[in-house]
Amino acid sequence: MTVAFMRNKMVEVEPLPTGNLAVHWRLSDDLIDVDMTLTFQLPDLEIVDAAANVRRSPHREGVRAGEIIRKMVGVRVGGGLRKIVRGLMGGAAGNIDLTEGVLECCNAVILNFTLPGIQEFEKYTYTTEEERLAPVRAMLQANPRLYRSCVAFAEDSPIVRGLDLKGGVS
Repeated sequence: MTVAFMRNKMVEVEPLPTGNLAVHWRLSDDLIDVDMTLTFQLPDLEIVDAAANVRRSPHREGVRAGEIIRKMVGVRVGGGLRKIVRGLMGGAAGNIDLTEGVLECCNAVILNFTLPGIQEFEKYTYTTEEERLAPVRAMLQANPRLYRSCVAFAEDSPIVRGLDLKGGVS
């Protein structure tokens, strides 16, 4: 007997006319079919709207996904995010797929800001390191909540060195 299992996952970041970012996430496999949209307000990276739709799920919380996901409103991308999200989503007893979806949406927001900087960085092959880092540093100063959000923006990172970003994320 042949056993087949297929899983598709997609995350998209959409800049909105209001200046916010909408992140659309979908997971579909033989057991689960769920999508969510989280809206993030800039520059605080705060979730200001959250919606989910579950068409198929082995979790009892599946039918209450819309209600559960609304608990994410007010959460900010930053330090302690995993613990906050897992706590609000029900921990080990909650829907792990929705929890991971929220975390992947938050990661997509961070990557949305990091990718243009990386692409900009790649243009500067024959310049000084300072010239290459300038656009990324400008982006980081415009979005200080990204400070300490990933290894590229860690306290001892060459990108962060020399910037005055004392508070950053907590």
